[in-house]
Amino acid sequence: MSALLSGLGLLVTGTGLVLRRARLFGLGLIPPLITSVLFVVLFVTASWLSQRIAVWLTPFAEGWAGVETLRTVVAVLVVAISGLLLVLLFTATTLALGAPLYDRISEEIDAHAGSYAAAPDEGVLRALWSTLLHLVKVVAITLPVGAAFLLIGLIPVVGGVLTAVGSALFGGWMITLELIGSPAGRRGIRTLGQRHQLLRRNPWLVLGFGVPTFLLLSVPVLSLLVFPIATAAGTLLTRRLVAH
Repeated sequence: MSALLSGLGLLVTGTGLVLRRARLFGLGLIPPLITSVLFVVLFVTASWLSQRIAVWLTPFAEGWAGVETLRTVVAVLVVAISGLLLVLLFTATTLALGAPLYDRISEEIDAHAGSYAAAPDEGVLRALWSTLLHLVKVVAITLPVGAAFLLIGLIPVVGGVLTAVGSALFGGWMITLELIGSPAGRRGIRTLGQRHQLLRRNPWLVLGFGVPTFLLLSVPVLSLLVFPIATAAGTLLTRRLVAH
């Protein structure tokens, strides 16, 4: 419980640090403003198609007495899982698009918090390739997990609860992997596997930070304000984990 609250406290501390840097905070709102338009359209489209997708996924239920109820449940799960996938991709895409701005925020928070041993920077082409490869890996991890949550959601009574809790935990972990990218990279921790290893040093602290961040980023308008704050808090989290 202490670690969970400490993780949440990093968000509060990050909020104070970013709001005292009004110019950076304002600039940090621009990338999510651009990407949110695209991802809101994608989410609305997924919601609109959810009933058709539910029919496509359940051809075996044709003629069943409760087929309409089953397909309604599946449609709701499709919307929920689409939301999970899009929030993760929204975060990864926004951080990639706004990398110079978020790097600047992270660097200022790092400088404020104290010194650290910086690793050499990657070349521009290598950094671009790493970003593209990272996005592909995020999709490769998230799609099968989303499919698993879809199946779990079909379990009577407990399925919906398990899917909601599992999505929040998985989403929180994956969001944190994205948000520590800049400060971890400055310390030579660049691959997805290396970031996983870093987070496993204190998983409860990570979830205390990641789950509320994931939930906040799931709210379209609020996510604009959360990005620069979460970037600062992710930098503080990285410092805590590296020193652990």
